[in-house]
Amino acid sequence: MTTRAPNAFWRFSLRVYRACGVQEACLALQEQRGADVNLLLFCGWLGQGGRALTLPLLRQAMASVGAWQSEVIAPVRQARRALKQRSAAGSPTSFGPALRKRILALELNLEYVEQCLLVELAARWPLPGRTLTPRQAVARSLGRYLALLPTPAQPTDSAHVATLVESCGEVASRARPGGTAAA
Repeated sequence: MTTRAPNAFWRFSLRVYRACGVQEACLALQEQRGADVNLLLFCGWLGQGGRALTLPLLRQAMASVGAWQSEVIAPVRQARRALKQRSAAGSPTSFGPALRKRILALELNLEYVEQCLLVELAARWPLPGRTLTPRQAVARSLGRYLALLPTPAQPTDSAHVATLVESCGEVASRARPGGTAAA
């Protein structure tokens, strides 16, 4: 897959992920809590429109991409990390960096597919009856998502969530005419 069809969720994710501290927050939640980075960003993407995900919707989203994440993306990620560790350990492989780069590109394509699955799922959901501010919606969805994870909460969770809420809120406010968030 060399080209990607237009996808608002993907574009949103790229903007948010580049924001200060977001990559670190997402990866920390992935490593410490077993969070799916795409689901973290999904909470932010839907939240920018004032939509807080309910527990049933979050469970549905987790179920719809869980097998893809564990059976397809995780093994590719593991292979990329193993090559990186071998390279760091001084394993003499001239093809290592180029191969890691190709595996990373494959991993990103697989992440894009997961996001497409989530977009298709969200398109089937009814619109919420009441909307919140983007920051409120993102915070609620992230809190609910983290509560569904089987690993115990960590002291750093609130700081990571705050980073995501702030960054998603900034992207949402920049996306509105005049740069103001809807109340």
